[in-house]
Amino acid sequence: MPNHVHLLASFADPDSMSKQCFSWLHFTAKKINAALERRGKLWQSDAFDHLVRSGEQYEYLRRYIEENPEKANLCEGQFLHWVSPDG
Repeated sequence: MPNHVHLLASFADPDSMSKQCFSWLHFTAKKINAALERRGKLWQSDAFDHLVRSGEQYEYLRRYIEENPEKANLCEGQFLHWVSPDG
């Protein structure tokens, strides 16, 4: 997506998820700001992260992420779609 990121990832516990999300946000903000030659806050402070608690919820979120670019009327090349080698 051009203005946000969707990601499904697996973590051992909520604390691990929080730490990793903070790390991703910090790392990507530094890289994006450097590429844009600017400084300061990049990401919103209210990132939506939560634990998936069922197979049904996982499948719903997987489909939502997959279909999101089409719903946003994006054309090929306006978004990056990556699928893990595991599935």
